[in-house]
Amino acid sequence: MLTLLGALIALGMLVDEAIVVAENIFRHMEMGKTPREAAIDGSAEMFPAVLTATLTTVFAFLPLLLMSGQMGLFMKVLPVMISVLLLSSLFEAFYFLPLHAKEFFSMGKFQKEQERSAFWDRMIALYDSILKRLLQTKKRSLAILVLFILLATAGMAKITKFQLFPEFDTTQIYINGKVDINSKLEDTEALIVQVEKSLLEKLPKSEAASVTSVIGMMFNPDQSFELGDNLFQIFINLHERAPQNFFDKYINPVFSLEYDGSDMIRLHKAQEIVKEIQKDIVDPLRKKKLSNGTLVFQEINAYVQQTGIVGHDIEIGLVAPDPQKSMSSIVRLKEALKAIDGVHDIGDNAKEGVRELKLRVNEYGQQLGFSEGYITKSLKGTLLKAEYGKMFNDTGLVRIRIEDPEKDRSMQIESVRLTTPNGKQIVRLSDICDFHYEKSFVKIFKEDGERMRSVFARVDSKTILATEVMEKVRPLLKELEEEGVKVVIKGEEKENKQMKKEMSEAALIAIFLIFISLVWMFNSLVLPLIVISTIPLSIVGALAGNYLLGINMTMPGVMGIIGLAGVVVNDGLIML
Repeated sequence: MLTLLGALIALGMLVDEAIVVAENIFRHMEMGKTPREAAIDGSAEMFPAVLTATLTTVFAFLPLLLMSGQMGLFMKVLPVMISVLLLSSLFEAFYFLPLHAKEFFSMGKFQKEQERSAFWDRMIALYDSILKRLLQTKKRSLAILVLFILLATAGMAKITKFQLFPEFDTTQIYINGKVDINSKLEDTEALIVQVEKSLLEKLPKSEAASVTSVIGMMFNPDQSFELGDNLFQIFINLHERAPQNFFDKYINPVFSLEYDGSDMIRLHKAQEIVKEIQKDIVDPLRKKKLSNGTLVFQEINAYVQQTGIVGHDIEIGLVAPDPQKSMSSIVRLKEALKAIDGVHDIGDNAKEGVRELKLRVNEYGQQLGFSEGYITKSLKGTLLKAEYGKMFNDTGLVRIRIEDPEKDRSMQIESVRLTTPNGKQIVRLSDICDFHYEKSFVKIFKEDGERMRSVFARVDSKTILATEVMEKVRPLLKELEEEGVKVVIKGEEKENKQMKKEMSEAALIAIFLIFISLVWMFNSLVLPLIVISTIPLSIVGALAGNYLLGINMTMPGVMGIIGLAGVVVNDGLIML
């Protein structure tokens, strides 16, 4: 995808070089030169300017190779692709184009004067009048322009919000979660059947095409997955979005060779549909309880999977000195996130496993001769399918196993009776053993040798951004650090911070390389500064465009600004 994006960005620049060289060859033809002389002189005259213009664009993208991490891997192909295409275009502009121009201009009679359309006459006249007025008061005009650029850049940068990747409409919604960890696969399926019925009743046929469920597995937002009898994953497959604008309605059906509008009947975005699912189905299920007061669904989330390199919009790691402190810190952080409007699907990876019973033989049991090994052997037939012997019959080997069929319904472990090792007494298990109930974590996550638990959440970018959420919870994170809890920022905030730092460094390197190439061409310091001074104005235009369209600045938008800087420098070279 990025390879094609790089080709599209470079496409306009490739044409620019050919236009400049071809126009200069044509100008030399108007001066009365032969086609061969015009092709040689026109191309040679433009070679320094076009070479410098190409290098400035290459230098604008090349520092992106310095970016590290997942973002660096994601963006590396873009500067390489653009650099290869632009440098290749030099060969075309100064080798093939002059040869073609010489041949074409040699055919027939050359007409020196070309008629210009009335449109261009009016545009040139308008530009001429504006330029004359500005030059009449050039100092004041320059001061106003510089002040406007500074104030506009500061103002637009202040109100512009940044998110790593834009939000895309998709054709699939995910619902996943966990029920009680002691649930069997059949128990989980019975609960999910109810969820499926609710979805099929609530979702209009014009929005949802089908609902698919997988029991025993759950996908995570970071593309990983978990397996377990208590896990589930529901896929809501949506119809294609109905045409929303003039292009989709009238142009795309005509010019797209593989256009098929038969499934384009959905009226709402996937993000809008998932909000309705969240309100009507998921939120009530989160509050649903069993007769004993425990929640039916230990975790249930509904979300739209988005493009990106981070698994969660918000992810905060906590390293505490003891498990109790870790769990209390997680609860406090989750409560703070719940209080923020626009934050959804709050969860953590500190999942407790099944309740475990540990038996320890007490002093009375030891006096009777009981040991852990003897008790384990005795309980096999009661709690498990214990194998006590083997024998042969006419069909072959027969295994003798003992099992209590009522153990899961009526048995109380404390009331189980055991015979003493000497066979003289029968005692209750609770008399000879101490009972210790505890829960352990399903998984242990470690980072740099430390046990780390993470809290994660998803944000609605229309309401709030991940950076704004982090600002709101930062006071709580400082409190936790003062209490001895180590806080590790992950998710989009981590990538944003790293990207902004490396992008700033890349921008400084790019401006330096562009400035050096301009100094090399002009053999001056003033003219390069004049050309570079046009870059901030292009940034103001990009920020203003995002604001007017009501969209946030994203990583692809930043890449577009970088490409725009190269185009602005090229235009400045042509003007000078």
